[in-house]
Amino acid sequence: MGSPKKRRAVPPQKKSATSGSSGFSLHCLAAGLLCTVTLLAFSNSFGAGFVFDSKAILLQDPRIRQATPENLALIFQQTYWWPTGEAGIYRPFTTLSYLLNYAIFGNRNNPAGYHWINFLLHAVNVLLVYALATRLIRRYWPSVFIAGLWAVHPLLTESVTNLVGRADLLAGTSVLAGLWIYLKSTETTGGRRIAWLAALALVSLAGFFSKESAVVVVGAVALFEFTWWRERKQGRGLILAGLAMLAPLEAMLYQRSAVLATSTQADFPFTDNPIVGAGFWVGKLTALKVLAHYLWLTVWPLKLSADYSYPQIRIASGSTGDWLAWLAVAVLLAGVAVLYRVQRTAFFLSCFALLTLLPSSNLLFPIGSIMAERFMYLPTVGFIGCIVLAVYAAGDGMGNRRFAPTVLALLAAGFAIRTWVRNTDWRDDVSLDTATVRSAPESFKAHKMLAVSLMESEAGDAQIGREIDETEKSMALVNSLPDNRNDPAIYRLAATLYLRKGDTLQDHDSAGRSVTTPDSRQEYQRALQSVQRNIEILQAILRQKADQNVAANTPPFVNSDTGRLLSLVYERLGDTRKALDIAVEARRADPLNPQMYRQLAEVFLAANQADDAAMALLEGMVVTQDMEIRGELLNLYRGGGIDTKGCAIVSGPSGPAINPNCGIIHEHLCAISADAISVRVATGRRDIAEQMKRSFINDYRCPSDPIDHAMAVKPGS
Repeated sequence: MGSPKKRRAVPPQKKSATSGSSGFSLHCLAAGLLCTVTLLAFSNSFGAGFVFDSKAILLQDPRIRQATPENLALIFQQTYWWPTGEAGIYRPFTTLSYLLNYAIFGNRNNPAGYHWINFLLHAVNVLLVYALATRLIRRYWPSVFIAGLWAVHPLLTESVTNLVGRADLLAGTSVLAGLWIYLKSTETTGGRRIAWLAALALVSLAGFFSKESAVVVVGAVALFEFTWWRERKQGRGLILAGLAMLAPLEAMLYQRSAVLATSTQADFPFTDNPIVGAGFWVGKLTALKVLAHYLWLTVWPLKLSADYSYPQIRIASGSTGDWLAWLAVAVLLAGVAVLYRVQRTAFFLSCFALLTLLPSSNLLFPIGSIMAERFMYLPTVGFIGCIVLAVYAAGDGMGNRRFAPTVLALLAAGFAIRTWVRNTDWRDDVSLDTATVRSAPESFKAHKMLAVSLMESEAGDAQIGREIDETEKSMALVNSLPDNRNDPAIYRLAATLYLRKGDTLQDHDSAGRSVTTPDSRQEYQRALQSVQRNIEILQAILRQKADQNVAANTPPFVNSDTGRLLSLVYERLGDTRKALDIAVEARRADPLNPQMYRQLAEVFLAANQADDAAMALLEGMVVTQDMEIRGELLNLYRGGGIDTKGCAIVSGPSGPAINPNCGIIHEHLCAISADAISVRVATGRRDIAEQMKRSFINDYRCPSDPIDHAMAVKPGS
């Protein structure tokens, strides 16, 4: 017998083994089966709450509250995390989808509606994977298994079950649909081709404005043609597709650069991604090690984590584990090279996985995270495709037609069960952070997140010991870091918890006043040490930025919130003089923050200066219009021994109100008038200052000279 002839690589064709009417029925059967399996795996995800980043992005973004022209403009004019933070990312279409949920569908703070949109997007992506697989492989059941295994893979829970994973879902839809639409465009001519190219442009536009990584659709199209260039020779189709995607790409890059230019520069902390502090080659080697971690989680997704911060993934140092990881990556890359000659479809799938992972791999440039499971949403498609092809090849080699379906069905069942279990971790912050600590015990942020979620839970006060324990574990993991690479927030959290614990250890005298005990003083001393450490780290980070103008105008405690906490600690320790000085400085640094006025009033009360406390709250109410300050002020005038004539509080149309005709109120209003106006002038709101001036002079008949002097001061002086 002669030797068998080498099989020629055949490019994916429009027709397949399931063409025709019977094929249509099979495709419908596959679609129904895939959607059912996906729904079963994620059936317990719809009760998961607003966890992880969802609270800030979905519940604290004023842009998604109402569908107004002003909010739509803000969505396109501000970054993704506005106004709660800055991460240097711009995803207006994703934010628009949140607006759809919150304002149009009326979901507001009900997470179920958001989960259904996430699930539907994922289901669409599953069907797109199936459609692409049938074109690539032209075999029915392997295509079903590729889509099915990917649909229920546990790595995908961070993108599907986590509400703000929607950016990954939308970008995934863009890339998968874009590739499928491109293939359709190469099979038509004339007006139909133009229509397909227009659809490609629209899908690309939506993806580019949903998540930056969607730009890989350009590479995916090019990769497809590179893989089958000799057979297809679609140079013209490739150029036309490139032109169709160019305009949306330029539009996104232009708008993104314009928005980021007016936004606060994003910082990538060393503790979130140690690669930012590593040298060039060490950083690349560490990124390759992370790639090996991703490969392992693809085949064995048992220990999943929502965070891999410092030092869970350690910088490459040449350890045995590092060499094993690099060897695994080397074998992968060598295998990919071999696949080009022996299995073109597997080559494309493996390259697709690497391509879609590249933007978040830290190989091109450091990003905000060293590792995150959400980055694997699309790459898992390619890796799963290679696994399915390998299992079918093994079955064909053994001459056993049942081998591959049996193995893959068992694997799909295992993945689905693990996904179902993983969904329960996303139920609330405590359950998620507990699972994160269990899977990533060396992540400092995992312990910090758990401490915060415990503190914010309903049983927070009852489990302060556990909160402190998690905080101290977190601090122990970063204590050895240089100040400019450390995390100041964990020490601030520790100070807050020590302060709370100290309060629980106080005694009370016969009049009900708190009395500091030796045990409570010890906790307050620990709080003082922690907040001072927080300040040292903040100062080191500020010095590293080498901004002399900022440094010159920065108070010793760096920011007002830290100043307020430091003042509170000194107050508990009985040093009211120092507490007062710091509170005044903190209020000056952040005069529109109601908390600063509350702290100032608290220190005055601790020093038995009730009149000064009332004036601090009164100024805070006038400047910030904060209703909680108003309530505290009413209580102080009622029971603080200030209102000797009993005229400070009167009945108003909305309940108790402050009586400006009462002597003590008039005295306090005039005393704070100049300072209140100065705040508004200094913060650039001279219009409000003018209104306040008229009210103080005309309505309350306060002396005009101090007020005129306050109006004459230039902002910033």
